[in-house]
Amino acid sequence: MGKIEQVAVQEQAQRFTPVQTEEIKASSVELFLRKIVLAALTMLGIGYILTNVPIALLIGYSLSTIPIASQANINAIAGRILFLAASAISTVLGGLFIFGAVQFYERGKTKGVVFLGVMLASFYLLCLGVGSTLLLSETNPAALMLTSAPILVAMSAATYTSPHTRLRAAGSALGIVGGVVLAYAIFNLRVLNLIFAWNIPFTGPFMSLTVLESAVMIVGPIAACVNSFFGESFEERPLTHAFILLVTLVYGVGSLIGSIVLSMSLWNLIWKSPWIGPLHGIAEWIMSTVVFWSASLVLMDLGGILLIVGACLGFICVAREFSQL
Repeated sequence: MGKIEQVAVQEQAQRFTPVQTEEIKASSVELFLRKIVLAALTMLGIGYILTNVPIALLIGYSLSTIPIASQANINAIAGRILFLAASAISTVLGGLFIFGAVQFYERGKTKGVVFLGVMLASFYLLCLGVGSTLLLSETNPAALMLTSAPILVAMSAATYTSPHTRLRAAGSALGIVGGVVLAYAIFNLRVLNLIFAWNIPFTGPFMSLTVLESAVMIVGPIAACVNSFFGESFEERPLTHAFILLVTLVYGVGSLIGSIVLSMSLWNLIWKSPWIGPLHGIAEWIMSTVVFWSASLVLMDLGGILLIVGACLGFICVAREFSQL
C-alpha cells in the first residue's frame, strides 16, 4: 500500500473524543444492565409460575379433606378457595413479569404493564386478606389490614396516573399509607402457615423474606412518589433512579435469602418425614409435590442474585449521573 493510500485510510478512520468514548462506555453498561433486568425478571416470572403450581395442588388437597359439617368448616373451605384464586392470580403476575421484562429490554412502554401489575397484585393480596380472615377463628388486625391495604394501593395506582399534580400527590400519599399498612400485615401474618401449619418460616406474599418484603412495601411507594414529582427533571432524575434501585436491591436480597431459608426448611421436613413432623405418613405424590416446591425456589434464588447484580451496576450508573450534574 502506497503512502497516499495509507493517508486516505487514516483520514477515513473514525476518531473518538474522550466524551464520545465515555458515551460508548455508558451505553454498553446500560445495554448490559437491560440484559440483567431481562434475565432477573424472567427468572422471577418463571419462579412465580412454577412455585404456585405445588402450592395450588397442596391447597386443593387440603380443600378436599374438609367435610361440609359446620360453619367453621365452611369458612375454612371458602378461605382455601380464595387462596387458590390468589395462586392463579400470582401465576398470571409471573407471566406479566416476563412480558414486562421483554418490553423493558426492547425499550417499549412499560407504564401500562406496571399499572396492570399493581392492580393484579392488589387483587391477589385482597384474596389473601379475605381468605385469611375466613380461616382465622377470631378477628385478627393483620388480616384486616391485609384486606384493606390492597384497596388503598389500587386507589393510589388509579390516581397516580393522573396528569393533574394534586391527584398525583393524593395518589402518592395514599400509596405510602397503603404501603405502611401492608408492611404491618405482611410482617405480622404468615398467610401460608394458615393453610399448612408446618411451623416453618414461609416467605411473604411476594415470595421474599417477610422483613425485607415489608421494607419494600414502604420504600416502593416512596420511590413512586419521588418519581412522580422529580422524574421529569434531568437534575432530579438520578434521585428517582437511586430509589428504584434501592427497592430492587432490597427485594433481591429478600428473594434470595427467603427462598434459601424456605427451601432448606422444606428439605428439613422431608428429611424428618419417615419418623416425625407434619409430612410424616403422607401420600407419596404429596411428598413429590413438596420436593418440586423446594426445587422451584432455585429460580427465585437466581432471580434474586440477578437483581442484586443489576442494582449494584445501576448504582454505578447513578453515581456517574450525579457526577455530571
